Amino acid sequence: MIEIKRLSECSLNDGVKAWNDGFKGYYFDATTTVENFINRLVAESLSPTLSVVAYRDGQPIGIVLNGIRTINGKKIAWNGGTGIATSYRRHGIGKALIEKSIEVYKEEGVEIATLEAISTNTKAISLYEKLGYKIVDQLEYLEIKENSHTNFDVAHNAYTLSFIPTQSIANIPFYNSMNPWQTQWQSAKESEAITVIDNKRVVGYAYYRKVFDKNGVHEKTVLFQCTSDPDREDSNDIIKFMLNHIFGNEKTTKVIPNLPVSNSRLTYQILIELGFQAIAKQVFMIRQL
Repeated sequence: MIEIKRLSECSLNDGVKAWNDGFKGYYFDATTTVENFINRLVAESLSPTLSVVAYRDGQPIGIVLNGIRTINGKKIAWNGGTGIATSYRRHGIGKALIEKSIEVYKEEGVEIATLEAISTNTKAISLYEKLGYKIVDQLEYLEIKENSHTNFDVAHNAYTLSFIPTQSIANIPFYNSMNPWQTQWQSAKESEAITVIDNKRVVGYAYYRKVFDKNGVHEKTVLFQCTSDPDREDSNDIIKFMLNHIFGNEKTTKVIPNLPVSNSRLTYQILIELGFQAIAKQVFMIRQL
């Protein structure tokens, strides 16, 4: 018999085992440790109370990590990972866990549930669709290696640049608050944020994190969002102006996680033109509750 518990009712070791067993043979290595598991829960606003674990004969065999944020007055839920132990896949465990998660969302007053799925994982996508989720965008994880040259072709003094606290991004009228969870400002820990000012108005924003190795050497820059006011005719130049500040001619790896191809079309097109390549593709799915 299958028993489903809240993660808060389980031991940490059971949670980690459910995760590691659930993602064996996955598209990328998702193996974690107790320490990293805890850190991820905190960093990405995932809740042990809202997350669920499936048990069979006292052993954890599946897990769904869940989190809730209030965005523009609405409660938004995120499925931060669904993993089922190999020998229990295609036995309805995933369906039971997603149904339980939706039940939890409704209890908490969630209005919109979100998740991402690997584009080639058609079985998972089909399950989510059967349970009411719909694909709303394609996501690409873009990267360009450290020695690649980028030419932004924009005047350095075209606009005024302003540095602001990352959380202030939420107050910008055209902030993409419903972009994928891990690109929202709440997930951008230790990040820097900039705005572009023209005629005393904010016409663009971006936030990003610089990653350093154990010796303090800058090795990678992660860009979470980079967007211009959609009403501006010079949006192309505004985005390039910000990218030039963020990346310039630095010889580091540059990463853009989960960029929505449609909702961030102009930014996507510019990055592709600059030589960024997709190293992973996902679908962005939403369910109205």
